[in-house]
Amino acid sequence: MRNRFGAFVASVLVAAAAACGGSTPPAETGGTTPPATGAPPAETASLPPGPEPAPSAELAAGIKAFDGGNYGEARRQFEAAVKKDSKNYEAFFDLGQACEKLGDKPAAEAAYKGALSVRPDLDTAAAALSSMYIEGNRIDDALAVGRTGLAKHPGSAALHENLGIALATRGDQDAAIQELEAALKITPTDPMFHLTLAHWLNAWHVRGATPHLDAVRDVAKDVGLLASVGFEYRMAGEVDACIKTFDKAIAMKDGGEVRTERALCKLANKDEKGCLDDLQAAVAKEPSYPAAHYYLGGRLAVTHHYKEAAAEYAKYLELAPTGSLAKNASDRLKMAQEAAAKDKGGGGKKR
Repeated sequence: MRNRFGAFVASVLVAAAAACGGSTPPAETGGTTPPATGAPPAETASLPPGPEPAPSAELAAGIKAFDGGNYGEARRQFEAAVKKDSKNYEAFFDLGQACEKLGDKPAAEAAYKGALSVRPDLDTAAAALSSMYIEGNRIDDALAVGRTGLAKHPGSAALHENLGIALATRGDQDAAIQELEAALKITPTDPMFHLTLAHWLNAWHVRGATPHLDAVRDVAKDVGLLASVGFEYRMAGEVDACIKTFDKAIAMKDGGEVRTERALCKLANKDEKGCLDDLQAAVAKEPSYPAAHYYLGGRLAVTHHYKEAAAEYAKYLELAPTGSLAKNASDRLKMAQEAAAKDKGGGGKKR
């Protein structure tokens, strides 16, 4: 059976960026969280022993279409496969995958349930279904599917991971850590399992995130994944590791987000000049990245360059009028404009 399922992880890694100056603003949506499509897929446990469904031309055609990115055709072929053989749990599972790619969550849910009705011990389908429920904030449903799946397949790392995420989302800290650690014991080399556990340890202000972040950083070959690791280092208070991680990310692919995040690490390390330099580089390299303008405005305001600070806040609001930092930017824009009006030179202290 072809497995294209990766355990749901990315959407729970909330990247809350701290302010460059003044009070901490709300997180900027998007932040350093790697997109789900860019994160390395988590390993899942091997399927339990049992007869494979008979091969069919429809299933083969669907897999070929799916692997080629033609999800509409894949869905059509998988639907034909399950219509031809209602016991073909592989076709049901693959149909769920195709429907998810097409954004049809109700159809995906029905397909995963179809796979489980044929083969209740199919951990890949249970993991995919529980992931959908977590993403949709249907935590009770996710817990039910995860627990049922683990009762039938206790060796599934993906199910332990998803159950841990669901428990963490509900606030059940001890049980969540137990499940996330269980996933790692089964699959100790999976970087996303390490990152998820580190994230929740940081969220709960529990020590122990750093070794897990080290494990991910040492193998990460993706800029988005490195950015998430760097952010979590900062949340753990490991600012030197944070800076070095973003050094590595910037060497791989420079841009506004990684420059902005490294600036925040440098600010935490009391490197005011380094922070300002990175923020100025961020807006130069990627003028369309809103958060860089917001944080640059913060640094300029702190150094009494109110006119320039106001321009940066205004640029943020132009780029992200409904962004999570918009209210803060609006408030700070007014304060910077008022301060600039009082400053006869209009630009504050000379650089």
